[in-house]
Amino acid sequence: MKRTNPVPPEGSTVRRATREDATTLAKLRFELFVELGKATTDREPEFVEACRATYAKLFDGKRVLAWIAEDRRGGAVAALTLLLFPRLPTPAHPGAEEGYVVGVFTRPRWRGRGIALALTSAAIDEARRRGLARIRLHATEQGRRVYESRGFRLRGDEMELAL
Repeated sequence: MKRTNPVPPEGSTVRRATREDATTLAKLRFELFVELGKATTDREPEFVEACRATYAKLFDGKRVLAWIAEDRRGGAVAALTLLLFPRLPTPAHPGAEEGYVVGVFTRPRWRGRGIALALTSAAIDEARRRGLARIRLHATEQGRRVYESRGFRLRGDEMELAL
C-alpha cells in the first residue's frame, strides 16, 4: 500500500477525531463558512449545535471519519471531514463505499505550513486502507493545488439539484 506521507509540519500534530470532537469540528466548519462569506457570526450558536448533533449521529453510525490538526498545546488549528457513502460497484471500481471530503479548514495563521496536505494525506491513506472506490470533493481555488498534488483531478460531469 502506497503511503502519502501524512507527516504534519513541525509544531503541530494530526490525529483522528472522535465523537467527542464534534463541537470542535462544528466550530471549525463554521469558521470556514464565515471566511467564505456564507455565514455571519450571529448565526454561530444554532449552526454549531446543529452541526455538532449531525457529527455525533454520523460518528455513531460510522458514516464519517475526521482528522484534527493541533498545535503544541492541543488547540485545534485545522480539520478535515471524510463522509462515507455506500455505492454500487462498477467494473472499473469494485469498491462498495466512497468518500466525500468536506469542511477542510486551516485557521489563517497556520496556513502555508503543509497542514492541509497532512490532513488530506491522512484521509487518503485511511481511504486506501478501507478499500474505498474513490474520494470526491469540491475545492476552493486555494485548496485546489493541495488536492492536485495528491492526485485529485477535475471532473466536469457533476450536477446537483438543491431541494
